[in-house]
Order: sequence, then C-alpha cells, then structure tokens
Amino acid sequence: MRSVLRWVAICTGLLLVVAAGLGWATYRKFSGNIRTDRASARLLAQDARQRPPATAPGSRNILMLGGGGLGGADGAILLHLSAGRHRATAIGVPSDLMVRTPACPRPGGGRSPAAYERFGAAFRAGGAACSIRAFEHMTGIRVDHHLVVDAEGLHRLAAAVGGVNSADAARDRGGDLLRDLARGAGSGLRHPARLYGILNTATSSITADPGLSSLPALYELAGSLRGLPADGLVFRTVPATADRAGRDVPREPAAGRLFAAVRADRQPGAT
Repeated sequence: MRSVLRWVAICTGLLLVVAAGLGWATYRKFSGNIRTDRASARLLAQDARQRPPATAPGSRNILMLGGGGLGGADGAILLHLSAGRHRATAIGVPSDLMVRTPACPRPGGGRSPAAYERFGAAFRAGGAACSIRAFEHMTGIRVDHHLVVDAEGLHRLAAAVGGVNSADAARDRGGDLLRDLARGAGSGLRHPARLYGILNTATSSITADPGLSSLPALYELAGSLRGLPADGLVFRTVPATADRAGRDVPREPAAGRLFAAVRADRQPGAT
C-alpha cells in the first residue's frame, strides 16, 4: 500500500509543475488522458437511499480500485483524509476477502444479484459502482470519490519508468509490480527526456469520478498526502480470519473498530 500511495503522489505531484513548464497544450493533453467515470456516478445516484451517510464534515474518503492491477486482482485501498488534513488512514481490502455485495445496477443495464462472494467479484460484476457499494455495505463508510488504476496501464508505466525486473502481467501480481515501480520511479523521473512519457502513461492509466478526474483535483490530493506530518499516515488492512471453508472473512470485532474509527474521523488503533 505504501508503494501505491507513493506512486500516486509522485505522478500527480509533478503533473501541474511539468505541464506548466511544457505549455498549455501539454497540460490539456495530460488532463485529457484522464478518463471520467460518469456512469458510476449515475449508478450510485440510483441507490443513494441505500448508501451510508457521509462521515465527519471536512473529511474525504477516496476508494482506489485496481481493476486487476492494484494489490492483486481487483483489490482496493480506501484513503481517508481527516478534516483539516492533519492525518490520513489507508485501508487495504484484499480481492479475495469474502463480503456481502448488495444488488448493483450494471453499466449496460439490469442488476447483478445480491451475493456473498469475494470482494474482487464486485468489480467484474458491475464495475466501480458495485465495488463501492460492496465496500460501503461491509464498512458503513461513505465513499466520496473513486479512482481506478488499470492493470495494463501499470505495466505500460513499468516499461516507461524502466528499471523494473518484470512487466509480464501473466507472472507478476500487482503488489510485486508496484514494488518494482517504486524502485524504478526515482531513477526514471530524474531524466527529463523520459519524464513526458512517464506522465503521459500515468495519466492514461487513471479513471476517476467527475470530482477527481482533473489535474488540479489530483494535484490537491497529492498535496494533501505530502502535507501530512511524518506520523500522520497510518496503513491498515481489513483484519481477516479464515472461516470453516478456509475463506478469508473480516475478523470481528477488530474490523468493526477499524471501520468505526474511520467513520468518526479518528486515527485507528492497532488491529
């Protein structure tokens, strides 16, 4: 998870600076690369009454989805930014964690049925909107924004950055690739000739909701991360245990305490 947030901060933190230096046309190109997910916003609006209430005023919850490449197949990370931006909590959701998914509208019409299934199945069934509903149903945490980083884009970014041991999607898990990216990014970003290609690939790998799909919005997110004190960012994974069938399920009451802390805009304790 640290590699994921480092990658987001590196890429988004440099976008406006570089674009400003290269000119308005470059700024427009990078901004145009970022895809806007209006469909998920419409689908979520249809189920607005079934979604949890907003968390503490001033805080923000951003669900970063892998689309097959973030921490394994279709995993997720919830980034909670506290009111005042003095601290943040990142919660990893493994793709194979068993969750109860509510019925979700499908982007092409119809609805996927409510199910008890692995978290990663929600994205495949109904895209980002269904993943958000599954996360909200499990945690009671209202998602304010979402961002999808596609697996193919991560591998293109690996090639653009250079210094990555392997960019073969058939062999690498998302977490392994991200660790390689973290090692190679520093070297790649120090070469101006390669910087344009890296940032072009990075922005082309992102799909976000309308409130987050612009360079200024991503730059603000990166600034919130950079502005945190040294001990202001806490990483957690949903506490899990194996059920009788050997499947990973949320471990109570530890998972409940973690989710309650985020809803109340508190720094969570150890799980």
